[in-house]
Order: sequence, then C-alpha cells, then structure tokens
Amino acid sequence: MLNSCVLLVMQDDLIANRIATIAGTTCSVIRFRDEKDAEQWLTDSQKVDLIIADTTTGQAMSVIVRNKADYRLVPFLVTCRLGKTQILHTALITGATDILIINEENGRLESKINYYLSLNNQIRTFLDQGTNINSFTHPKTPWWKRIIDISVSLVILILLSPLMLLVALLIFLDSKGPVIYKSKRAGANFHVFDMYKFRTMRVEADQLLNQLADHNIYAPSTGQNTSTNDVEHLCSACRAQGISCQRLLFDQDKPICEKAYLQEARTSAKFMKFRNDPRVTRLGTFLRNSSIDELPQLFNILLGDMSLVGNRPLPLYEAEKLTSDEYAKRFAGPAGLTGLWQVQKRAKGKGPMSDRERTLLDIEYSHTFSLKTDLLIIWRTFFSLWQNENV
Repeated sequence: MLNSCVLLVMQDDLIANRIATIAGTTCSVIRFRDEKDAEQWLTDSQKVDLIIADTTTGQAMSVIVRNKADYRLVPFLVTCRLGKTQILHTALITGATDILIINEENGRLESKINYYLSLNNQIRTFLDQGTNINSFTHPKTPWWKRIIDISVSLVILILLSPLMLLVALLIFLDSKGPVIYKSKRAGANFHVFDMYKFRTMRVEADQLLNQLADHNIYAPSTGQNTSTNDVEHLCSACRAQGISCQRLLFDQDKPICEKAYLQEARTSAKFMKFRNDPRVTRLGTFLRNSSIDELPQLFNILLGDMSLVGNRPLPLYEAEKLTSDEYAKRFAGPAGLTGLWQVQKRAKGKGPMSDRERTLLDIEYSHTFSLKTDLLIIWRTFFSLWQNENV
C-alpha cells in the first residue's frame, strides 16, 4: 500500500495530525481544511484510495464523494468520538462507509485504515479485470417452466378478472389506501423486484413492523433470547473481566458489543409473520385466509420475476439475514407463488414450522425442482389455499 493515497478533510488540527501520523507510515496523505478545496482537488481527477472527514465536513463531503462517479466506490470514513451516536446515524445515511472512533488506540485506528485501503485495492483489481459490478444476470428459467408460467397465469387472469375487479372495488370501499400493495422482494439470485398483492393492511403497516417483533411466530422462545444488557451493552466475556467493550458497534443508535451483536444475529428469527396481526383490515383477513390477496402476483409471473412454483420471494429485511453459505442456497432456485414449504404446512394441517425447517425445504426445492415436482406442488396447492390461522 506504499502507493496508496489518503485524503483528509478536517478542521481539527490535532485529529488530522494524529491520523496523518498513523496513515503516513504506509501511504501518502493529502489534507484540506475545507470541503470545497477538497472537491476541487478531486475534480482534477486525483487518485485517492481512502477519504476521511471529521464531523464538521463529513456530511458535505459524503454528498460530494457519492455524486462523483470516479470516487463513488472509494471507502469514506467519518471521525467520531465514542458515544456520538447521532453523528454515526447521519453519516451512514448520507453515504459514509464507516466511522473512525478517535478515542481508540493508534493500533486499532491503523488496523481499520489499512483494512479499507486493502478493500479499495481489491475493488480496483476487480474493476481492472473488466468485471462490471453493476451487471446483473437475470435468473434463467427452464423453457418448460416458462411455458407453463405464461400459459397458466394468462388463463387464470382471464378467468378470474371479474373476481379481481370486485376485490379491488371492495378494498377501495373498505379502507383508505391503494388497492394494490407493492413491495420490494428478493427472488432467485437475490434479484430484487416489485411484488404485487392486494392490500390487506392499513397504510402505515410498515412503520409498525418493529413494534410487533415480540409477536413474530418465528421468534425464538424467551429462554433462547440472548439479548445483551441494555445498560452495560457488554457481552458476557467483557462483563466477566470487568472491562469496557473492546469491539463496540452502534446498532440503531445504541452501543452494542460486536460479539454480542453477532450472537444475537445468529439466534434471531430469519422470517417475520404475526398471528392475529392488528395491522390487517377486516377484509384483509378474508383475502389472506383465502389466498386471494396473492392473485396480482400472476402479473409478476408474466413479467418473469416469479414462477408459479418456487421459493417465496422475501422482503429485503428478511433476505439480508440469509446470506450465509448454507442459507443463501435457497436463492439458487426460482421465486414462486407457491412452493414446497407452503404445501408441507397447510396441506397437512401442521402448525408453523421453524425458520430453519422452512429454509431447508426451500433449499431442497432449489436442488430438486423438476416438471414432475412442480405439477405435484400445484396439485397439492389446491388443498392448501385456505388457511385457518390468521397469520
């Protein structure tokens, strides 16, 4: 990293000199007090591998850096004192890559700076090899599956169009809000698209999601909850040794030990579904129990985002929890309107299965789907369209 360049944009001389001393041992350091001078320097197409700003210049520099195509991928850090959580929140929203907590010892600051210099070097190597990181290969659906999807969805749409128009009218009369609910979902190969459903909830439903976390049917039992002490925000090891947190992170404006955060992430529920959800309207309960709310997804099938049979496309807040080598395999299969775990549960009258059981069935389908499997699942779906539970 001897040829790397770090750009400092900060007004505090003490902090700037300290970071320059740390970073200057392995790379060149350029410093500006004012973000406008730094912008002019960047406009001259100067090469830079890491940008660090302070709390005064951070927000303005974040906008400048992220709006310049040549520097959009350059790691951008904002210095912050321990406990300045509002600064962290604002910086990350405006495009900062990470926070550099200046209360930490020099060795840890140097380690983080070198990490991002190395990361930028890997990104440059990746781009120099001619790989376009914005390119996306749309998942390919087998020809036999696509023919079935188009022909069956078209026939159903034509036959059920009077019913769908009636449902749309009833939703319009029942509660305020749009008739169709549009939601970002991750399907095959993590392809993100707008999935359509008849609206079954009140319009502010998404804002109430966090308040219902304790009612999630996939949530672990109370005895399995490994949440940290909100006051001490320390893991058991730090508490036992009576020392302050050695790996402090900030999650939703609250400090939390990195070890404790990872432990919570491993044990928390991957999916969200609520019994007797108070956000659902009276008409919405019937539409959900009868699966009529899913009918607009026939348009997603015609567009090629989904198939009649496959793994359910997930809301992005659920998909981001399934990126491990094991769980990500579920996204190797096509996204679908109905699938293996739905008929396994509803057709046999079983109660809710765990999120691990559901994911393993999704993975099984991704590895084994065939014309025979799809036809069998479609047949069994007719016996599982109605669900008795209000989930």
